[in-house]
Amino acid sequence: MRFNTNNIIATGLVGLTLMATSLYAEDKVVVATVNGTEITQETLNNVMGMVGGMPGAQVDKKSVLDDLIITELARQEANKAGLTERQEIKDKIKDATDRLVLNTWTQEKAAAFKPTDEELKKAYEERTSGEKVEYKARHILMKTKAEAEGIIKELDNKVDFADLAKKSSDGPSAGQGGDLGWFKPSTMVKPFAEAVAKMEAGTYTKEPVQTEFGFHVIKLEERRDVKPPEMETLKPQLEREYQQKKMLAYMDELKTKADIKVTLPAEAAKPAAEAAPAAAAPAPAAVPAPAATEEKK
Repeated sequence: MRFNTNNIIATGLVGLTLMATSLYAEDKVVVATVNGTEITQETLNNVMGMVGGMPGAQVDKKSVLDDLIITELARQEANKAGLTERQEIKDKIKDATDRLVLNTWTQEKAAAFKPTDEELKKAYEERTSGEKVEYKARHILMKTKAEAEGIIKELDNKVDFADLAKKSSDGPSAGQGGDLGWFKPSTMVKPFAEAVAKMEAGTYTKEPVQTEFGFHVIKLEERRDVKPPEMETLKPQLEREYQQKKMLAYMDELKTKADIKVTLPAEAAKPAAEAAPAAAAPAPAAVPAPAATEEKK
């Protein structure tokens, strides 16, 4: 559908474009005048670009120019009505101007912070220096070591691991045959992760692995290398993070040098009885954390 006048006036896009281009256009090519006010080719091109990016919009140069003319007429009538003299309008104009100036300054200042190749390389290495291996495993969780040893004997007798897990495991993954899916070692409790790292794919532990959750019998199904993204893929994100970090440091520096006086009244001190719980109150009992080995299904 054509982007019509009502849509243009409602969004205010053209009004903003008219103001911006009239301020900064140098070599103006005038495509229309409305009661002496010029509409330039640059303004027309800018609006056509905005309209063309909207879903379902069909860009027609003459139609867009007609819309610009109608919008300019509406702007002139609004000015005749004295709206620009209203205080609430002045306040909104000031707020909009402040936001535009602030956003422009922030973007330009941040863009001025350019990381060196060495800084980018260091950031990339830090980002990709994590774990480079993932594992896919199943496990059977038992309450006692003797029970886990019994499970291992059954596995030695060629009993299917998944069937045993469904029948015997105390872990939440029992219903899935003990399947933990793919996981990185850091997502598991340390004894479990260390045991998996020593295993060959297709084997199961010959001794129970003890953790705070019980005794595990683990079957490692697969392992795979985790390939980090290429430097060029991460480069835009690394540059943005660098700029954000530098901007925060720059603003902290400005703050330390500025003459700032905080006049906000301090909150009234709370009564001692409210400031801290009674010493005699017993601390709540610690609640065991859920098994890290069960988070991946």
